[in-house]
Amino acid sequence: MGREQMRNLDTSRIGGAQVNEFEYQKNRRSCVLQCPICFSLSSRLANTQATILPVTSHIEPFQTRRQAEAYRTFHVCLQILAVLAVLLASGSDPMLAQGKAVPARKLPSAEKVVDNYLKASGGKKRIAAIREATYDWVIQPKDQTMGTAKTQVKAPGSVRTEMTFGNGQIISAANTRSAWVLGLDGQLRTLTGAEAEAAKLKSLLDASRLVDYKKLNVLARVILQEDLNSDPAYVVEFSTRSGARLRYWFSANSKLLVKIEDQARKTTTSFAYRAGTKDVLEPHQVSFATDGSSELTFVLQRATYNTSIPDTAFNPPVAGESLDVAALLREVGRNQDLVEKRVSEYAFMQKETDREISSKGEIKKETTKVYEVFPVANREPIMKLISENGVVLSAERAAKESKRVEEEFLKAERDRDKDEQRVARRRAERRKKAEKGEAEGDDDPDVSQFLKICEFVSPRRERFRDRNAVVFDFRPRPGFKPSNREESLISKLVGVVWIDPVDKQVMRLEARLAESFKMGGGLLLSLRPGAGFAIEQTRMDEGVWLPRLAQVNLSVKVLLFGGGDINKTLEWSDYKHFKGDVGDYKLETPKSGEQEKKP
Repeated sequence: MGREQMRNLDTSRIGGAQVNEFEYQKNRRSCVLQCPICFSLSSRLANTQATILPVTSHIEPFQTRRQAEAYRTFHVCLQILAVLAVLLASGSDPMLAQGKAVPARKLPSAEKVVDNYLKASGGKKRIAAIREATYDWVIQPKDQTMGTAKTQVKAPGSVRTEMTFGNGQIISAANTRSAWVLGLDGQLRTLTGAEAEAAKLKSLLDASRLVDYKKLNVLARVILQEDLNSDPAYVVEFSTRSGARLRYWFSANSKLLVKIEDQARKTTTSFAYRAGTKDVLEPHQVSFATDGSSELTFVLQRATYNTSIPDTAFNPPVAGESLDVAALLREVGRNQDLVEKRVSEYAFMQKETDREISSKGEIKKETTKVYEVFPVANREPIMKLISENGVVLSAERAAKESKRVEEEFLKAERDRDKDEQRVARRRAERRKKAEKGEAEGDDDPDVSQFLKICEFVSPRRERFRDRNAVVFDFRPRPGFKPSNREESLISKLVGVVWIDPVDKQVMRLEARLAESFKMGGGLLLSLRPGAGFAIEQTRMDEGVWLPRLAQVNLSVKVLLFGGGDINKTLEWSDYKHFKGDVGDYKLETPKSGEQEKKP
């Protein structure tokens, strides 16, 4: 149970119980393919490509034609996702403040701790045989029954919890695509950011029961050993490359899981076990606590296994009225030309954060750079470095950077006609492709391709960043057989999308690879499962939508030896109107903090 659920509890009204420790707070908060849901962002993000992976227009550095072709294929493949197209172009820890730390000593590996836990719980083979489970609970704050609960778990990564009280239900769930909460007030909220990542990681660990967690691309490391209620325990941090982190305490004596801390959702879960349980050992009592609220205790009444829970049980509830997602996506696609033209009128600030993460989930290094970015018609924007790791450039470096930027503007002026011709050829090729029937009717060809490959799950209405939104999950159509590499990659994607139904704009997009993607049997290219991205746009006062955030996480292998891990966050702000010529750069360079001019 997450913080959202605890906050939705009004125990002064639940089942008549006179308990005032909880407060009820209504929540009204709210590629390379260029598919319709990310096409609107692809060209806007392209300016960052050179800062992530350099793109070359020629392959002279390669010694063989095979190497050159493989490298070129690698870039074409990454361009199937809008943000993957972007890819082309320890200290003190407050979570460990509780409990008494044991003096430094050699710690066992996370694999050893988890293996001991599986043995103590009934054995890996027996536990792995449980693919589904349903648990029925009685909810008892301070030994006073106030409701009931049901938890459903299904491998590889789906969990649903229902809590029923005298005045209604709180339902939450997470699967590989999305995580959501339906409160007592009837408001549905699809989680985003750290909350969503933590919920999805927790569902993976719960559904897998920690069996072969590495195959789920979950990282783990033992942080330390500390005394927990006079019982020594090993603290294991489970994490993902997308940033989710959970801490698990395993008793050094019993080897069992005794505590979980979720910093993102501010929750602590404690487990108690009953001696003499046969077969798989389950906790008979689970206690939940969150910041600012008292503890809820769940007492297990019954557990059943492998009862064929349908996948739909973990989907968000659909909207009351019918929502035509396909028609909405077609409008988003048709809305693009005007939007792209408006976006090119703005200069902005861009902050890039790169992280190096070890195989155990440790952040080894983090660097940040801030750029001032100026649009140039028919070519990539020009970027001016402002600071590195929070330190403004020295006067000498700043002068050199300004000179370089002016030279780039001059070159852009000289190549203006050539750039216009190149863009015109690309548009003509695109129109020709559509005329051949590769798009249906007036559909953008990329819209048509996305509609063909993906199906849309649980379309619903929510509030997102103080605006109405149509939200839906997407996944590959069952039985779809791809006919090319692009379709093959798209058919492995799952995710969730937020669309503004008035402006017909993508507000937020999250997508990830549900399974690995390989070319040439993995010899040419291999992307691990879990590779993914999130993109978010914001609406300006004058009605223009501009990118606000992009997060990219993936592990890629090229030609057996090349590649690596990429963990990058891009943030955009301080949008200012900009004409895009040398004179404009010299006289009207946008300054942070200036008031936005009206178009």
